[in-house]
Amino acid sequence: MPETTPRLEVENLTKTFPGGWGLHGFSLQIPAGQIVALGGPNGSGKSTLLKCLAGLVRCEGAIRIDGRVVDGAPASRAAIGYLPQIIGMPEHATIGEMLDLFAELRGAGRETIPLPEGFIRPDDVRVGVLSGGQRHRVALAIAMLGRPPLLLLDEPVANLDEEGRVVFWAILGELCRVDGVSAIVSSPSPTELRGVADRAVSMVDGVLTGDELLTRTGDDLSDLLEACG
Repeated sequence: MPETTPRLEVENLTKTFPGGWGLHGFSLQIPAGQIVALGGPNGSGKSTLLKCLAGLVRCEGAIRIDGRVVDGAPASRAAIGYLPQIIGMPEHATIGEMLDLFAELRGAGRETIPLPEGFIRPDDVRVGVLSGGQRHRVALAIAMLGRPPLLLLDEPVANLDEEGRVVFWAILGELCRVDGVSAIVSSPSPTELRGVADRAVSMVDGVLTGDELLTRTGDDLSDLLEACG
């Protein structure tokens, strides 16, 4: 049988900042439909890796999605959904304005957001009145616009309550199993993802130090989604 092209190929990714920290020859392949938990201590390079993959930081090396080199073209941007660790939005903007702006940039309709009704506040609510968790929900919706084949999520449940976490993990699992979406999920506590992720990758000082296949445990994620209504 012919080899299947990986969803994501990273070869010798290098980004060095003053002081020597950053990424040092990082390589990784991820197949379609796989959820990867990205762990490592603070300063290990997790956020830098995701920013490089998202095209937000200049770096050396090769990045390919489904065999195509990632560049600044619209097709490359549309293939990636990115959630930053620190979320910044204009205080005066409404939720609807934020979603419409990014929907236009991504060339995707609002109906492509795979989140249940009520997950985020109504369109006319201004960002300035949202709590940290509510802003986080809006940022997740933006990252998932258009159902991109690759999601780069930097601590996606850090500010979510328990219900929000269950709903989010259920939806992510469904996207990966049914639509073949791949995801890299950064977490300071990767053990939290052992019931969700298919694979655990660890970093120290910008270098890949561990790569382990996982067995999902607990209830099926689609059952969790149904239980949330």
